[in-house]
Amino acid sequence: MATSLNHYAWSMVCYRMLKHRFRGCRELLIACDMLVFYKWGEDEIALAPDVFVSFGVPPGPRSSYFVQREGKPPDVVLEFASPSTVRKDAGEKKEKYRQMGVPEYWLVDPVGGYHDPQVQGFQLLDGEYERMAWEEGPDGLVAVWSPLLQMEVRFADGQLRFWDRKRARYLELPEEEAEARVASKERARQKAVALQQEAEARVASKERARQKAVAQIERMEQALKAEKRARKALEARLAKFEAESRSTRDPT
Repeated sequence: MATSLNHYAWSMVCYRMLKHRFRGCRELLIACDMLVFYKWGEDEIALAPDVFVSFGVPPGPRSSYFVQREGKPPDVVLEFASPSTVRKDAGEKKEKYRQMGVPEYWLVDPVGGYHDPQVQGFQLLDGEYERMAWEEGPDGLVAVWSPLLQMEVRFADGQLRFWDRKRARYLELPEEEAEARVASKERARQKAVALQQEAEARVASKERARQKAVAQIERMEQALKAEKRARKALEARLAKFEAESRSTRDPT
């Protein structure tokens, strides 16, 4: 089934975010545009979810997903709206996923104009899909809690995002996380440089204050020396004056 570049791009972004978030999980399969066969012996009966998550399934390579062979259907399926798929996503495919027993089904409309709100989550309860509660925030933010993913599926500022409540942050792509680490290290380096410069400035300020105090002390010492010299000179003149006075009074 051909998809638009935008449709494919959104699927890949979602797939890569989830893969990065659940990296290291041994019993978890995350797939993008993989055929899911759900009726044994009827190979032609299959669906190709844009993205799906299956818990308790080893993540080894496989060309297709056979429900009977894996022992369970996918747990979470996400379908991204496009002009050629939007009706089937909300109708025929949704019904097939219900029959298959997929616990969580998501309709996502990255562009707008197909689903309102642009993120819709459905939970399988008593064999029927019930739409999950959604919250609307500022700037058109739409948030729906996913019990299975344990995250909020959000749509804000024209982007699909996954909000991790425990970490209080959005999931990032690997390259975004790497860029964030680099930026964080650069901020730390700049902060360290700024602190070093501040410390050097304080040392320089103290040195200037010390030099100023030393100069002031030297000036005071010079003033004291000058005062001593002046006092000695005055004493010498007084002594000379007294000697001359005695000699005048006593010519012998």
